[in-house]
Amino acid sequence: MNGEQITAFLQEHWNLVSLAVGVVVLIGAILNWNWLCDPAGAPHSHRYGRGSRRVIFFLMGVVLIVVGIWGFVLALK
Repeated sequence: MNGEQITAFLQEHWNLVSLAVGVVVLIGAILNWNWLCDPAGAPHSHRYGRGSRRVIFFLMGVVLIVVGIWGFVLALK
């Protein structure tokens, strides 16, 4: 696939992509995945600890899932 095909797919199926990313981020926050929640080496890592990052990613996952479901509902109309 070239860049144009990927862009066309993402524009057509943004709700599916949003839902999938939201599920991965939500599961990562719940299971405390290192690649998602570890603050070491991240810019401004002194501001938020691991627990704060887990809460932020959990909320972000919930929002992405809601947006993805909302996109499916709008597509049905």
